[in-house]
Amino acid sequence: MIEHMTNGMSVSGTTTRPGPPHLVGLTEPADRPCNVTEKRWAGLLEVGWAARLRSKDGQTRFQLRYYGELFEGLIVGDDLPALVYAVTESGQQILLFDGAVHGHDAMFCDSWDEDRLRTRRADQVYVDADGEDTFELVVWVGYNIDWEAERQEVVDAEDPDLVTLVDGRRVPFEVVRHAAFDAVSITATNARGRATDVVSEELA
Repeated sequence: MIEHMTNGMSVSGTTTRPGPPHLVGLTEPADRPCNVTEKRWAGLLEVGWAARLRSKDGQTRFQLRYYGELFEGLIVGDDLPALVYAVTESGQQILLFDGAVHGHDAMFCDSWDEDRLRTRRADQVYVDADGEDTFELVVWVGYNIDWEAERQEVVDAEDPDLVTLVDGRRVPFEVVRHAAFDAVSITATNARGRATDVVSEELA
């Protein structure tokens, strides 16, 4: 049986898992993309969260605009991290992934010059092998880190509910558990039913 993922929680057996904070209210249950086998999908759901993107006004088909370059069809960074937006027909932009902000390494390990980051422009439109540029999007993120085991190593000594990030920001531990995912994948399905992985990154 294929498990559905909801926009607020994913349910796997008796466990529940919220998704990334920046996508709260912008997703709905996702079915398995056709380029993923049932066995692999089950494995992905066991260690992560997945959902289909849905704008606040109910749109589920988007263009992808990005900063970076393409490597074998995948959006990747160049000397700066990749930046990917989904854009509705009406022009609403939804930030899907910013390699300088999202995931474990961006929060705990990697630092970037803010002036250089501001030069990134997500002005390239993703076009798949069929020449299509509008897609349904499924986002998957991995949660392989045992944050309860890591808690004492990362929380603030003076306030055990807060964590200090690499940029000096202090955020609640519960936010870190959901925001510091260790992998991300974005799959785009065009009007012909072809599914293509457009982002696939290890983040820890």
